Amino acid sequence: MSQVVIEHLYKDYKAGSVVVNALKNIQINIDEGSFLSIAGPSGSGKTTLLNILGCLDKPSSGEIFFKNKKISDFKENGLADFRNRFIGFIFQDFNLIPVLTVYENVQFSLEIHPDIKSGHKGLINSILEKVGIADLRKRFPKELSGGQKQRVAIARALVKKPTLILADEPTANLDSGNAKNIMEIMKRINEEMKTTFIFSTHDSLVMDYASRLIKLHDGSVIEDLFK
Repeated sequence: MSQVVIEHLYKDYKAGSVVVNALKNIQINIDEGSFLSIAGPSGSGKTTLLNILGCLDKPSSGEIFFKNKKISDFKENGLADFRNRFIGFIFQDFNLIPVLTVYENVQFSLEIHPDIKSGHKGLINSILEKVGIADLRKRFPKELSGGQKQRVAIARALVKKPTLILADEPTANLDSGNAKNIMEIMKRINEEMKTTFIFSTHDSLVMDYASRLIKLHDGSVIEDLFK
């Protein structure tokens, strides 16, 4: 069953009097439980596509359906509510709040969730265990390595139990050992929880782990490979 359907998606930006075609006629069906990498060089449109899928940006034209619900027509409030309920984000620069502990950074993700108002403690501790950082719950971001910070970011994305996680260059700031560990964690979560993962990347390691690889160039899909 297709979880996400993208139909004839275009995204244009204006740079002065020049129109930049960031995405051109993107058509993709993504099944629930996918482990998908969107790859391409800088400027290919992969981050733009991820931002649109995450309801952080709107297409210029075209349609996006999530479980048959047309999200490309949502207003701002509807997009925010959808994003909070169904989507988790993992960023390359971690985006942790420096004055909060590991536990509090993960907890913060629940504070804005419309459906989870109580019972945080058991849920947070369970997720910290799952990503292997339960013993670090009282540490602050400055006391963590890059790999540990990314595990916190994964826990923060997972704790609200999203059906879709979007990861923008999740291994970019990690050494090869930590990058492999992070990909192993996310692959295990994908298999155990059936959470859909979509990555934007130019890292061959992420591409190797993906079960499907979509390559973009100049805003267009040039290859769609199932492994």
